Amino acid sequence: MSENSVVRMLFTETRREINAISASGLGRYLPAVSPHFFVFLAVAVDISILITLDRNLGSHVFISSLSFGNDFSRHSSLIFLALMFFYAAGLYRVETIGNYRRFLRYFGRAWGWLLATVLVVYTLLLWPLVHINIYLIKMNLEVFALWFGAGGLALIVARRTLAMLFRYGVEQELLVHDAVLVGATELAAQFIARVKADHLGVRVKAVFDDQDRQCSVAGVPVGGNIDDLLAYHKHNEIDTVVIALPLENNESMCRLVHRLRMQPLKVALLPGAMDLSSLRNWNAPFGALPGVHLLPICDFPIDRSGWFIKMLFDKMAAVVALLLFAPVMVCCVIGIKLTSPGPVLFRQRRIGYRNREFHVFKFRSMHVAACDTGELTVRNDPRIFAFGQLMRKLSLDELPQLFNVLLGDMSMVGPRPHMPEATAAGHFYYDSVPSYAARHRMKPGITGWAQVNGWRGPTETLHQIEQRVAHDLYYIENWSFVLDISILIKTAFVGFCGKNAF
Repeated sequence: MSENSVVRMLFTETRREINAISASGLGRYLPAVSPHFFVFLAVAVDISILITLDRNLGSHVFISSLSFGNDFSRHSSLIFLALMFFYAAGLYRVETIGNYRRFLRYFGRAWGWLLATVLVVYTLLLWPLVHINIYLIKMNLEVFALWFGAGGLALIVARRTLAMLFRYGVEQELLVHDAVLVGATELAAQFIARVKADHLGVRVKAVFDDQDRQCSVAGVPVGGNIDDLLAYHKHNEIDTVVIALPLENNESMCRLVHRLRMQPLKVALLPGAMDLSSLRNWNAPFGALPGVHLLPICDFPIDRSGWFIKMLFDKMAAVVALLLFAPVMVCCVIGIKLTSPGPVLFRQRRIGYRNREFHVFKFRSMHVAACDTGELTVRNDPRIFAFGQLMRKLSLDELPQLFNVLLGDMSMVGPRPHMPEATAAGHFYYDSVPSYAARHRMKPGITGWAQVNGWRGPTETLHQIEQRVAHDLYYIENWSFVLDISILIKTAFVGFCGKNAF
């Protein structure tokens, strides 16, 4: 099967039923989460304990003796310093949270750093006061010892509890980081054995290899070739692909990486697949699945914290926008009912995140018989009725897409979703631009970088779709929350009534 055929299949085939592997125990009934969830949980637990100590064990007695800043800055400085030492010591790595013995080693190091730092600062600042009030100094040192002793014990007990919960979650397959391997090799078998022994939630779902070498690797089924991997990714929740192939054929590897970079995937290489001498000129940082060091090749356009911020903002902004535009939407409903018989809303197939199809909501602006033809709209399109023309001119027909945002199919800002059958100069979009699939590495948006820069409307030439895709990819590779806000502001002033809105 050719690469073009595979790409076409990803855009045009109907959604297939996901072949999920049934989990045992509670995993059958509860949704699995990433082991990295425990990183955020560990940070929250540590902060809670440190704040509780500060309030209840009188740490303010010895901290208030330090002659700098106000009470809030002194207390927060100690907590911030503790968290920084914890982070530097590796206490917020999944492999540390899940391995209690490792935690004890790293915690002793971090707690010792904090103790030494505070003692040095305390001594330097209070030494001139020793001859003034010996009793005050002694009392502060007693509270100091109590704070560090009780704090250390509380953190150790809390992390022991977290480690037990982590192990239970891994055993019940509630904590899972799914990955697939490329290459049915001995290196792949070693990797599978390693992650199983670590018990850190990494689960290898399948192995893919163009050579069809064997049916399984270390008990993990070989799911087919690279074409099958692309289809598998579309219908299964995986985000990491690990390449376990030797770099004997650089050209073949480059083709493989190019195809994987089109998907919202974290692609990494097992260090054993490379000649160690080649690492001398390797400039990329080392990345890791929990407990396993990998050489990153490409990553998600947005990290986990960015995804969370964007998702939270989308939900809040969609609710606010629905409240603000509710009167306008009511007017649109009345206008459609009075000027054109038929339903107010219609759903249209679009391609979204991970190349998956979904239905976008819009106010109906065309006559009922012309809604589902799949043809792109042109200027003065006879299929559009009069009030529909007004809505399209002001982009009011897009307002129901706020419900798509609430459903999680779309974002407020992102590449605009296209129909699977969309064409430019008689060619399908995915045939016109080689990197077209890469724009689906993020959720589609109601507005986007291409739209506020004038690249919306018809695509009558290849240049138009090339520019639209180029702007979409620029947005994906340079995403920031500030960029999203700037696009929304620009949309409010120029995006709704552009010359290409019809």
